[in-house]
Parts: sequence; structure tokens; C-alpha cells
Amino acid sequence: MPPLPVTPEYLMSALEDGYRMGEMTLHHHIVGDLVLPSGQLVACDPFVVPDTPPFKLSMPRGKFLLTLSIAHIKTDQRVAFAMLRLAQTLPTSWEMLTIADQEISKLGEGELFGYDVDSGTGCFMDESTCRALAERMAQQQNFYESLMAEMDKTYKNTWSWLDTKLGEGNLVAFSSGYGDGVYATYAGRDSDEQISAIVTDFGVLPYEEPPRKATRKTFSSFVMGLLGKK
Repeated sequence: MPPLPVTPEYLMSALEDGYRMGEMTLHHHIVGDLVLPSGQLVACDPFVVPDTPPFKLSMPRGKFLLTLSIAHIKTDQRVAFAMLRLAQTLPTSWEMLTIADQEISKLGEGELFGYDVDSGTGCFMDESTCRALAERMAQQQNFYESLMAEMDKTYKNTWSWLDTKLGEGNLVAFSSGYGDGVYATYAGRDSDEQISAIVTDFGVLPYEEPPRKATRKTFSSFVMGLLGKK
């Protein structure tokens, strides 16, 4: 099986609020809870491909904290990572998530499976929410304009997000790094092989040289501190 196109240390930087690399600093912004009624997670460009299949990953049903890791670069801000936390434990291994007939074994070194972004926007949502979104867009062709208007309400230079209820779940959408591209999503597992974190990498943080490894053993104080910032 080919190695991941990024290092585990690189992905760990997404979990560290205040991580610094050169003139770039990552700051966490809590969006809220993502509701997964079915436990089937979808990541896609919600304005272009709202009927994307879910990842081939068994996840529990429930609500999970969704946080954006924002890269502050001089006068610019970009969404570097979008992440879900399923547990407070620290990931010890990472795997690239796939959909449908995608097979990791068929990738060459440095290659990845990811979702296409053509509107500068990515998202997380449940499979049931994905179906509700596709149906709504089919019925109301300008529905995406309403979603974009909601994103404009949270705009900062140069990123935005929205959290809107659809069906039994919710759609959480956000700006994708520097814009359009193909972006991979990874699952981090802890020492008990349980999923601790889901991270989409938007390619903002340089990874020619691996970032230093985070050393926290749990994130209880980290999460409590973030909740205090809401």
C-alpha cells in the first residue's frame, strides 16, 4: 500500500490551535456540531456535486464538534483544515478516506483520492442530508443562491462558512483553502483503533518539511478552552 501523500505530523498540525510555521499561524474556529443521523459521512462541494456518495467508513451516529483550522498569513486568512472530533484522544495513525470503488492500493506514490471543488467551497454532512440537499436543489434551482447568501453573512478576509439544517441533519459548508482543487480527507485513529478525528486538508500549510509533532495526550483542556471562545 502506498504511503500517504502527507505525513502524520502534517495532519497532527490541524489539531493544534496556535500551531506556527514560518509566518503562518493556525487558529481554531468552532462552527458547531455536525449531526450524523445515519453515521454515513459525506464531504464534497455542496454547490456542484451535492449527491456525492459517503465515505467507506463506519462511524457512530450522533453529534460531533466541527472546527475549522484557519491559517493567518500576514493580512490573509485561509481555511487550512476542516475537522471533526469524535474523541478527545490523540490519533496515532492516519488513513485516507475513499468512496465507492476507489482503492488505495491503486494509487501511486504522492497520489490521492479527494473531492473536486469548483465553487471554492467544501462541506461535511450526513448521507441523509446529502439526499435532502440534492432534492432541494432539483426542486428549487436557485437554492444554492440562498446558501451562498448565508455564507456571505460570516465572511472574513478571505473565508466564510454556514451551518444550516436540512432534513434530520445539517449541512456545514466552508471556504476551501485558496479555492478550487482536489482535496483529500483523512481519519485519525487512536491507540485503541477508534476514530478520534476526521480531517480534510485544503493544501494551505506547506509540507515539504514535516511540521513538529504535537505532544498532547488528550484534548480535554483543549476542547474546554475552545468552547470558552465561542
